Amino acid sequence: MELDVLKELGNIGAGHAATSLSQLLGKEVNMTVPEVKIREIRNLFNEFITDIVAGVIVALQDLDEKKSGYLYIMFPEESSKKIANNLFGLGELDDEMYESTIMEVGNILSSAFCDASADFMGIILLPSPPSFAVDVPAAVVDSVVSQMAKKSDHVILFETSLSSDSDIEIYLALLPEPCLLKDIMKIMEQI
Repeated sequence: MELDVLKELGNIGAGHAATSLSQLLGKEVNMTVPEVKIREIRNLFNEFITDIVAGVIVALQDLDEKKSGYLYIMFPEESSKKIANNLFGLGELDDEMYESTIMEVGNILSSAFCDASADFMGIILLPSPPSFAVDVPAAVVDSVVSQMAKKSDHVILFETSLSSDSDIEIYLALLPEPCLLKDIMKIMEQI
């Protein structure tokens, strides 16, 4: 039952992110039903796709500025290039323009996800400015996972994907810290 409630929270956040992406691209965006998994941190990397991605990591904070978790947005390399080209209508973008574009798209998606999730729970979540890297997903989240491993042996992974008719795919993964997870569960018990 708790996993179903958590899945609903992911559904709300990802739905708002899909709407924002749809408005940004001017295209219909589909969303898969979020999957919620409890994994040992040491096995977390087995959950991610293995292709090169443009990854955007956003730290989530509550009002007391405590880290509450992370939102990891993975853009497979082909998808990230299509998004950047769709937004600018140009041929090849230089590296700086490409990176800036994908970071801003990640920023928009993370803000939509956080706003919707926080509204649903009646809390305030503040996304940090995004960090950007192009690498295999495990390398992009390695530092985040090592920080989380200091507090817990397990992590709850909210995973969903957004896609459009032009073969654009984006994967969202929410990695909540134990404090956020406790808050989520308290709030969900009251609903």
